[in-house]
Amino acid sequence: MKIAIIGGGNGGYAAAADLTNNGHEIYFWQRSKDSSKALIKNKNSILMQDQKGKNRIKIHKICNTISTAVKNSEVIIILLPAFAQKDLAKKIKPHIQNNQIIFLPPGSFGSWIFMKEIKNKTISYAESGTLPYLTRKKNINAVAIITRASKLPTGIYSNMDHKRIIQKLKNIYPSVVYCGDILSGALMNAGPIIHPPLIIFNIGPLEHFNKWDIHNEGTQESIQKVMFKLDNERILIRKKLGYTSPHYPIKDHYINKGEKWMYGNLAHDKLVSSKDWREKINIHSHRYVIEDIKEGLAFIYSLAERLNIKAPITSSLLDITSTILGTNIKKNGRTLNNLGINYSLNKLKKILSDKK
Repeated sequence: MKIAIIGGGNGGYAAAADLTNNGHEIYFWQRSKDSSKALIKNKNSILMQDQKGKNRIKIHKICNTISTAVKNSEVIIILLPAFAQKDLAKKIKPHIQNNQIIFLPPGSFGSWIFMKEIKNKTISYAESGTLPYLTRKKNINAVAIITRASKLPTGIYSNMDHKRIIQKLKNIYPSVVYCGDILSGALMNAGPIIHPPLIIFNIGPLEHFNKWDIHNEGTQESIQKVMFKLDNERILIRKKLGYTSPHYPIKDHYINKGEKWMYGNLAHDKLVSSKDWREKINIHSHRYVIEDIKEGLAFIYSLAERLNIKAPITSSLLDITSTILGTNIKKNGRTLNNLGINYSLNKLKKILSDKK
């Protein structure tokens, strides 16, 4: 299948290499022209390391322009942070063609931003709960894939048969599982649940040490208690909106038996043992904060407010982060009002379900 990979971060490099290795024709675009030039100089190849070993993968085309990537593809996979979605939607708008699929894994309801920007086109949208990979880019030409998603709950908005869209996505990622509309898909996003507690409760060592692993030393029982309560608030919102299980509770990510989470059993252990997540995290610029708190968690809180649901953990984490960053995230983050949704959630759900 012809697929555009948009984004040159961890997920972008992993997807470009992995999907090429699986036989797809990949058009890879990233914002960094220097990185693209380096890949072209390296004969379009990325060194991919996974559980099977190392394999040098030659990408079909490294695109200098986003138009080349978009216009040649059946599916456009967007692997850029949520805060880049608004500008990206404007950038790809002139090049979008009818019957393409725009897939955001994950998106924090970013599908809505693309829908509002790209009009008068027959486009299908899909949004999932996590990246298809636990992965880290090792350098400008190499990526390590620690594990792949075993379940990728995905919401759909399309005027085509949803089963057809899901099947097309399953041809790319067999782990894709239909979970309803794109709002349901957005509320599967694990990043705004995992990262805010780990960042806020590790802020001392994060600011003190040159590198710190929030998933190793930074993941302790007391912090997990807060994380699980935070996740309960997300699940309560899902239930109030009428979404049924599975809700993929975050506690299953840390349990190595029983119900498998999105990355399967032992994923957390694999992540920690890789040591690839021991890194420098700048509180003011890292995507765990700028994306998962200012965009993802703010959106969850906005839904709770509209539904008159008490969400004290969500609220507290936003207040603390607002103090640190010197901004009012509840007002300035990704809220329903800031997305132009100043009407009832019943009306929103009706809009999202008006397709097939």
